[in-house]
Amino acid sequence: MRFLPRPLLFFGLIFLTSYFLFCFSTELERKVVEVTSIAEALQRSLEAEVSDRSALEAVVTSACEGLGVPALGSSLRSRVEALYSRAGERMREALHAGVKKALAVVSSHYAGIDLPAVCEGYVLADDETEAQDEVQRLEDATTVPEDALAAFFDDEVELPSLGIQGPAQAGQQGPLS
Repeated sequence: MRFLPRPLLFFGLIFLTSYFLFCFSTELERKVVEVTSIAEALQRSLEAEVSDRSALEAVVTSACEGLGVPALGSSLRSRVEALYSRAGERMREALHAGVKKALAVVSSHYAGIDLPAVCEGYVLADDETEAQDEVQRLEDATTVPEDALAAFFDDEVELPSLGIQGPAQAGQQGPLS
């Protein structure tokens, strides 16, 4: 059995090792480029999310200020929940103000009206179907007058300003624009 001369064997091993390293480094370089592009895309996505979150926080803070909801030291979630609660309060206040105005208008037209009896609700038949039909008929009959009376009080409605400008209002593109 014959062996290759040592220098030839040595150069053969170097050649194979170099070829293996070249192939491995080319694949490694391709993977590095791929991972780098994925990392850059993730970085851009993260930056967009951070920007959107900042814009959302600015809008929520502004809405909190406009509705008188304390926002200091609170998480975004707790501030949104507080806004939701305050919006519910404002809707109830608006409902009560509207009912009060409507009762005042009715009282001005019908002297001696028994407002406590009116405030007990509809006077309806005992039959559920007849009662529902009558309520529907009454609501349908009030649609046009309701709009006219509501328009009469439109000037009294005041919405709070939103206070500070959000990114979309300041000329920047925001998540809500």
